[in-house]
Amino acid sequence: MPARTRTLTGVLAVATLVAAGCSPTTDTGGGGDEKTKTQTGSISYQAADNQGPARAVDGAAAGGTVTVMQNSDFEHLDPARNYVNVQQVTGGLLYRSLNGYKEDGSGKLLLVGDLATNPGKDVDNDCKVWEFTLRDGVRYEDGSPVTSKDVAYGIARSFAPNLNEGPHYIQQWLYPGGAYNAKYQGPYNGGRAAPDGIETPDDRTIRFTFPQPHCDLPYAAALPTTAPVPAARDTRANYDLRPFSSGPYKVKSYQRDVALELERNPNWDPRTDPLRNAYPDTVRITFGLEQAQIAERLVADAPADRAALSWTDVPPAVLPRTTAAGVAERVVKGPTQYTWVLSINTQRVTDLTVRRALNYAVDKDAALKALGGQAAGTPATTLMSPTTAGWQKYDVFHAPVTGDKAKVTELLGGRRPKLVLAHSNTELRTQQAEAIRKNLTDMGFDIVMKPIDNSSYYDEIGRKNNPYDLYMSGWGSDWPTGSTVIPPVYDGREIVAEGNNNVSYLDEPAVSAEIDRVRALPAAQQDAGWTALDEKIMKEYAPVVPCYYDAAYELHGSRVGNAFLSDAFGVISLNGIYVKK
Repeated sequence: MPARTRTLTGVLAVATLVAAGCSPTTDTGGGGDEKTKTQTGSISYQAADNQGPARAVDGAAAGGTVTVMQNSDFEHLDPARNYVNVQQVTGGLLYRSLNGYKEDGSGKLLLVGDLATNPGKDVDNDCKVWEFTLRDGVRYEDGSPVTSKDVAYGIARSFAPNLNEGPHYIQQWLYPGGAYNAKYQGPYNGGRAAPDGIETPDDRTIRFTFPQPHCDLPYAAALPTTAPVPAARDTRANYDLRPFSSGPYKVKSYQRDVALELERNPNWDPRTDPLRNAYPDTVRITFGLEQAQIAERLVADAPADRAALSWTDVPPAVLPRTTAAGVAERVVKGPTQYTWVLSINTQRVTDLTVRRALNYAVDKDAALKALGGQAAGTPATTLMSPTTAGWQKYDVFHAPVTGDKAKVTELLGGRRPKLVLAHSNTELRTQQAEAIRKNLTDMGFDIVMKPIDNSSYYDEIGRKNNPYDLYMSGWGSDWPTGSTVIPPVYDGREIVAEGNNNVSYLDEPAVSAEIDRVRALPAAQQDAGWTALDEKIMKEYAPVVPCYYDAAYELHGSRVGNAFLSDAFGVISLNGIYVKK
């Protein structure tokens, strides 16, 4: 999934687990470096893991308000369009998917049923037909029951061309071989209420039938794509502002760019929910603060901010103050599953030599220092993160982390390309873009900087006809296989007018053909196939400059209990958070 530019940590995805049909992994990937570890995890069908209520947190009590301080509003909360980590953490309080992740901060994740009674039944043991049974007693905020038809309708909505910013795995699996919505474009304008391959024989059963095997469906079913939407409550594009709650909270008020306030859904039954404790009475997310301002307030820990936290990383100017007594224990940090790259718009920068020159030119050390140095991550040379199963380190260019001017000069051959560098308009992303501009100017490029409002950043660079040549983007695995990195980000067949995840707009038939070949391999051989394709893409096409593997460094107030870094989302989890008395 995409990484949120405003969090500086890892969107889009969702879990560092092992693909269905494989055993849990403890491979460190990065030689034991804690910044590049692979998390452990598994799918659990154990009744105790799948039953609600969620296990109580020691010392926790219900009540109070937790405040999340952010510098910019969300792009999307509609489950069909929700593909950024902080949006998914928030959305998970409002609606429930078929499956979800149990975690307690120990590094171990369990994929279990959320709306469903378990992670799904492989009906014929060939991964083509999957069946889920919904729990009894799951109700919307108005007390009406959640049905399998609502889940099917929610998936159907995600085929609509103007609601296409979310994950596309299930859609692509139902309609393989091209654009996922070429034949079916959702339930609007006379369209059917469900796509081909989805059946709801009764109100508690939903069945998926795929043309090819997809043993990863339990993981894809944990994405917001499978959250229920009752047709009568569908407000189409306006659903972003007021999703209808099937989770423990509902929207009380939402003033764009100011605050989103969530209050309890009185019809949520904790006995049906194995994932969420929902201790706070209210969750309030405020927008419009600078990152340094947020960090300063959390360091100071004034009474009004003691029950607050932020998904925004601590900026460099405030970092030294976070090691003091009383503050250090309130830091939540660690590696995430995201790789940040400088994406090159290959529609505009068509010269492969120029793209290779950029890979020799970028000062990765300067890009990291603008965000906090080692607290923000470690230099990258690959497309996939070391947390991905089967990851192997390679370096196509072998450039120093500060760049190789002699090689850039040789490749440019006297040319001085003029390129437009787009960036999010937050304070730190602007500083990072300025560092990149200065670096590339020194290396022989003419760079024009263009700010984009942070609340629409991914929407803007996701437009096929965007007017930018370069922009930072982050992507992490939705579950830790290359199948959740390479196809969604580098398969040209998935490029559409808007809502693209392939923001380098690489469209190479040879890459698409290799994606199909690797997908058809036995599961045990796919990891090596994705790793080889990772290197092939960089060696033959250089559509991006890998810059750094992400790390989180977040703060919370002294009255926030059970704050830990979610291994599924790369930010502080809200499922078990509570306000200390």
